[in-house]
Amino acid sequence: MKLKKVSIIGSITLLFLLTIIVIILYNFIGPGARDIKASKNFITKLYSINAISNEQNLDAIKYERIKILNSQNNLVHRSIVTQSFGIDLDKNNNVIGFTKKELPTNITKFNIQDARILAEKYLKNIYDGEVVLKISNSNEDSKYLPYYSFIYTKQKDGYPFYFDEIKLNIDKENGFLDGYSNSTMQKEGKESVINISEQEAKNIALEYFEKYNKEASVKNEINLVYADDKIDKDANKIYEVCYIVNIDGKNDNNVNVNWKIFVSSENGNILNILKDGAEKEAIIKR
Repeated sequence: MKLKKVSIIGSITLLFLLTIIVIILYNFIGPGARDIKASKNFITKLYSINAISNEQNLDAIKYERIKILNSQNNLVHRSIVTQSFGIDLDKNNNVIGFTKKELPTNITKFNIQDARILAEKYLKNIYDGEVVLKISNSNEDSKYLPYYSFIYTKQKDGYPFYFDEIKLNIDKENGFLDGYSNSTMQKEGKESVINISEQEAKNIALEYFEKYNKEASVKNEINLVYADDKIDKDANKIYEVCYIVNIDGKNDNNVNVNWKIFVSSENGNILNILKDGAEKEAIIKR
């Protein structure tokens, strides 16, 4: 009798352990894993807003992880592929990249104005936040490509995040989303504080520039943007509002130079310097 009782307890324990193992495999490796679920949710959203072709049954789409060997985008933590699409996720399983596998034909049925309307419609549904158009693809560039590209940037309190970009490619033939990338997911901005005037920012930037260069000339256009502190390596990497002051001049070798100097609007500290237009490039699809 005791042996039978022990056998029953052992069977129940084994069944319990097998159930736990199945749940773990489903949630962390199988179709219930967070990265797979995030990818499914993203494709489902694109279907719901008619951003991609819905010829394939949504439930028939299979999702598979691929090994990332050398990703050019340091934000990409994992990539998921389906029969038709590739999806990139960051370490928090936010979708930061999407692209179609097949290269579309270069047939134009949508003009750039209509494509921009579609881009902003898709973006409104994909990205929950305040954005502003940063770069609009020119007709000269787009005529060689099968899609139009529109680049937006995140903004807060009306100030754009200077280094962050959200890019959408719109197929010129059918108006569907051809590619999407987002470098804004992991960036935060502190509340805007304007203690420093534009003139004070000019003076601070000019004084710094003249320590290393000569014949300085400050350009009139000065913008307020969000950027992080690249000068102080120990500083908090949360973005803050700063002025961009553009200064032309000559270095000690009499070579023309241009510096973009980022001056904090809160305390006047210099947060970053871009020399001769060598800006940090956002990694984007295509």
